[in-house]
Amino acid sequence: MRLSAILSIPLFVLYVLLLSCEGQQELPDNCNPINFISLEAENDTIESGTETIITSEAEGDALTYEWTMTLGIIEGSGSSVTYKATPCAIGEIEVTCKVIDECGNSESKSVIILVI
Repeated sequence: MRLSAILSIPLFVLYVLLLSCEGQQELPDNCNPINFISLEAENDTIESGTETIITSEAEGDALTYEWTMTLGIIEGSGSSVTYKATPCAIGEIEVTCKVIDECGNSESKSVIILVI
């Protein structure tokens, strides 16, 4: 009786592990590294209440872009967005672009915009 209980524990653990793998998306076999070439703001100094275009250049497979900033608003998506300095956004504002490929690899770059 005890032997069957002891043997059933590893089988249960194996069963749970197999179930947890169902539904997971398989990643492509040939994942190339991301080449994040540049991140540039059209104007690196702007006045509060104005905006500037920020453009990233990256190479890779099926890239997506995530944009964050310390203050202000990002409008748009993809490799080029517009940063808008809100009235409270004064000083050095860091805007970061994270590029992610279909394999889950990612690279990030940041640019500083001085808002006066």
